[in-house]
Amino acid sequence: MNSIICTLMTIRNKYLNSEEQNFQTLSNDNVNINNLGLTKEQLLLKNLQIIVNEYLSLEKLKRSFVKIVLKNIDELNFSKFVDFPRFYIKEEFLKKDVSSANIRGLNVVSVDGSSVTKKFMDVDFSFLKAIAVKYNFHKNHAAKIVYYPDLSGFNNYFVQGNFINQDETAVDTKNSIDMTFMEINLLNKMIRKFSDIDMIIIDGSIVVMPINLLFSKDPEISRKYDKLLREYHKLYSNCKDNGILLIGSIKDTRTSALSHLLTDSIQLLKPNHSRLADFVRIKYRQIIKFFSDTDLFNRLLNKSERTCIFNCKREIDKIRDTGIKKEIPYYFPLSFYAFYLKTAHYDTPCRIEFFMDERHSFKKASEKADLITSILLPISSLNERYGLPIPQIEAHRRAIFKPKEVDLLLNNLIRILSTHGIYLLEKRRNRRPF
Repeated sequence: MNSIICTLMTIRNKYLNSEEQNFQTLSNDNVNINNLGLTKEQLLLKNLQIIVNEYLSLEKLKRSFVKIVLKNIDELNFSKFVDFPRFYIKEEFLKKDVSSANIRGLNVVSVDGSSVTKKFMDVDFSFLKAIAVKYNFHKNHAAKIVYYPDLSGFNNYFVQGNFINQDETAVDTKNSIDMTFMEINLLNKMIRKFSDIDMIIIDGSIVVMPINLLFSKDPEISRKYDKLLREYHKLYSNCKDNGILLIGSIKDTRTSALSHLLTDSIQLLKPNHSRLADFVRIKYRQIIKFFSDTDLFNRLLNKSERTCIFNCKREIDKIRDTGIKKEIPYYFPLSFYAFYLKTAHYDTPCRIEFFMDERHSFKKASEKADLITSILLPISSLNERYGLPIPQIEAHRRAIFKPKEVDLLLNNLIRILSTHGIYLLEKRRNRRPF
């Protein structure tokens, strides 16, 4: 265990004094930009090996920590704290086995969209498309598929021009809001059209973030975002009224929310020399800082296991508490939860989000997480190296823009403009003569 502490101290020293640790040829007195360059020989023969050694040391440390967690998994019981308002883990365990349901007869919908922006010197044109897929499962691995509004989304395009001189961040933000609105609006239309939907999978978070866009200095962004939140509210209401499970499935995330909650939980359990002693002998609070949630629980979870549920999207509560936006409670249910689910042996866990209404109990939230898991497992484990739900994969495959689609729309736009004597000038980076 002493070797683990020594390894941790070595890695920490690297972050505290990276110049001295990594670049021994540099002076510690006057480090400036001119001293940061290295020769290929220095990189190949020395510095790359230093980085590799540091990574290997960190990997050894991570594996040791994971062994300690698994060794003490039964003692990591949070039942004393679940009811505390400021304790955000809402189940007593860290992880649990889950089982698959027989999904014969279920109807699962997923939606996705894509956007392409063509940027010229004085104008930007954005091309957006959204499509939803509906799977009616005859068996766990066989389904009838319906595409909405059509097979390739040809009937759900949106093209817009940005003629105001703005920075690229503002343009990208508006496109992102419009793209998300198209997806959520499409789901609301589907719910009106089909009365047999059992589950909806959103590709990404169940709540559009960041919520601070409500207070954007750009009035157009603020208006668009407010309109989007109302569309989300409509979706939540439609799902509640029709008994539809609404979930967000997040493919990749670098958040460490649950890892940090685990740190706080271990501290509350008060490890000592007779209980949870392994955590006393290591600096667990500093070790966890090297983990993302996906990294940590990829090591802790086996296939068909999920983590505890925990409160997420707490930024909404902070805004509601300020009273600045009094309508926020009407946009959102009061409680959003997340958990991580491992559906395939050789893929990382997915982050799954869902919501509960204001009068729920933690037991009901736990039961809902189990129900969601039991449906997701049989439709997410067809490939041992890629564990996303197949409706989500299919929606993405259909929604993605093909180059010829964008070219068709853009070329016609350019042709029409040229008949009026207007010729678009590409940005200099795209028209280099060399």
